[in-house]
Amino acid sequence: MSSVSFVRRDLSSPPTSTISKLPRQIRAKSRGDDWAIFALGLICAILTSLTRSSGFLKARLLYFMTELPLQTPPYNAILEVNHLSLQYPSGRGHSPTQILNDVSFSVRRGGALTLVGPSGSGKSSVLRCLNRLLEPTSGIVRFDGRDIRSFDPRELRCRVALVMQTSVMFEGTVRDNLCIRPANAPGDFSDGRMATVLDEVGLESNLLDRDAATLSGGEKQRVTIARALLRDPQALLLDEPTSALDPPNTFLVMEAISRLRTTRALSIVAVTHQPELVRRLGGNLLYLIKGRVEAFQSFDAADGVLDARLEAFLAGESLNASKGQT
Repeated sequence: MSSVSFVRRDLSSPPTSTISKLPRQIRAKSRGDDWAIFALGLICAILTSLTRSSGFLKARLLYFMTELPLQTPPYNAILEVNHLSLQYPSGRGHSPTQILNDVSFSVRRGGALTLVGPSGSGKSSVLRCLNRLLEPTSGIVRFDGRDIRSFDPRELRCRVALVMQTSVMFEGTVRDNLCIRPANAPGDFSDGRMATVLDEVGLESNLLDRDAATLSGGEKQRVTIARALLRDPQALLLDEPTSALDPPNTFLVMEAISRLRTTRALSIVAVTHQPELVRRLGGNLLYLIKGRVEAFQSFDAADGVLDARLEAFLAGESLNASKGQT
């Protein structure tokens, strides 16, 4: 075995053998007091040597470029979903129930995305993952470029507001219902502001003093949407917003939702079985079956060819039901 000897050097100046291999400008300055320039030159020499001799740095750079998840959001995206999966635990001795499986999509700022598919395909579960009512088993959801787990859930649910399938009215007047919000939540809840949001959803301001229990189904749903608007959300999640309404009220709610996308530039993610709401919203369609993305189509693309199943859905054909997911 060969022996290695160590020689003590004068540390007051850099090694001359190393200096001689550096560029002239660096060598000249390093003989003086400018250690920063000397150190930079030394690093450059080491990097060059490593790259040429073993390709080590190239391999590491390639790893970081290809293996690590990209943090840069898609252009102008407000919501990004990357490889989202969700499982529910089953009974002892049984494997977990798969609800969502590797779902990915993005929603541009001011855009719309409608989730369609058979009943039980996981559409409502996707919505609940977008504002942390459900925590996915794996995958990442980003809002405005940030992982939603970095938000306080109350703040997130104000900025990404969910309107449920069945409107919930509390005891009291419409004003009382509009004032319901998380403790210490900021916002303008004056009568003037409430009258403005009621007008945005097609309701008269004189409803403020009306008992909420006396409202029709369509009025209750629009009050629910108005309550969400008072928090100034950037995105609105709609879970079957018209499924429990009669045709006249369905039309009024659809009209209000479509108008909000234009007037407020709201980003909207909706779950629906009604083709007419899809047509009014435009944007993109995501087709889910048993928790998997089966098709993605831009509804706004004039020259796009729709997936045959989406085309059938828009023509009014019912999608076959499946079991398991919600």
